[in-house]
Amino acid sequence: MDLIPFCPRITCIHHQRAPDFPWFIRHGYHATQTFGLVPRFKCLACGKTFSTQTFSIDYYAKRLVDYRDLLTRHGNSEGIRGIGRAMRISPGSVLNRFDRLSRQALALHAELRPLARARESVCIDGFVSFDVSQFFPNEITLSITADSRFVLDLSHATRRRSGSMTSIQKRRAAELYPLVRFERGAVARTFREVFGSIATERPPGPRHPLILITDDKKEYAEELHRSRLWREQDEEHRVAHVRVNSKLPRTFANPLFASNYLDREIRKDQASHHREATCFNRNVSNGMGRLACYLVGHNYLKRFAIKAPVKEKQVHAEVAGIEPAGIRVALESMFRRRAFLSRIELPPTLERIWRKDYKTPLKEKHDYVPRYAFG
Repeated sequence: MDLIPFCPRITCIHHQRAPDFPWFIRHGYHATQTFGLVPRFKCLACGKTFSTQTFSIDYYAKRLVDYRDLLTRHGNSEGIRGIGRAMRISPGSVLNRFDRLSRQALALHAELRPLARARESVCIDGFVSFDVSQFFPNEITLSITADSRFVLDLSHATRRRSGSMTSIQKRRAAELYPLVRFERGAVARTFREVFGSIATERPPGPRHPLILITDDKKEYAEELHRSRLWREQDEEHRVAHVRVNSKLPRTFANPLFASNYLDREIRKDQASHHREATCFNRNVSNGMGRLACYLVGHNYLKRFAIKAPVKEKQVHAEVAGIEPAGIRVALESMFRRRAFLSRIELPPTLERIWRKDYKTPLKEKHDYVPRYAFG
């Protein structure tokens, strides 16, 4: 039965793969205001009871929301409150739906990302914004394919404010910084994480070396030279590192054009990353979840060439070598079927976003994650 694909209990023998024979029975109904009468079932192996809503993206939801509309508005630079007003829901409900959608987006990307063509050069660069206040700038390290501009991975680091400050700003920084434990080598860690997924999914081979394009940031070169892939390369498994001066014009001829292009797109399309705006991320994990939603929309929904003829509708993922039919099926599932963490393999970077493991400056407690998100 398509509505009941497996048992939702993690420890059940039917969780990873349901058998061909009948393994559950009907177990009545429960009434809801939003979905009407919802049929319930019982697993014959473990005794777990569940309903059709258990497998829905709207599990535990009290109101239906158009997730495609939500993602479109988010990609069109609308803020949380603006989206809430337009969709007639509260800002809290908008954040809740983004939580759900971000987990779905992470699952989709983890499924499709390995299918992209592995022979493209990869650009790695840091996108700089801030969380909570401008005293806590962040660096979001992003990897993107050089030709198809398909975003591969992302990781986040919180830094101290740099550059000149007024005397008042210096006093404020002296008050805030003792309250926060900054991670040493955070920028290097983000490169290490992003490069780790590239090394796993795009290892060099005969006649197709792994070509990395970065700016002159010393942390990138140091971490790359420490990596096993770099140290153990041979004639048939080459890793090339192209370093580009960040002061070069950001034109199409720049080897880092893909990263510069993505930087511009995020800056103009995401309200929380506009320059000198009142919209900014109050919470690191929530902000990374919303950014993941945007990047998945960029990869699988946004046309590769906006100025191309209308009939050309290739998205970035198709240009990267992923089959259109697979993208359509995955998108349909993303907006409808609940993803289970126990049934997918997330890279460490994406799992950190799923689990909300990023710490927000000045916030002591771990961000709330519903129990069913770990199912």
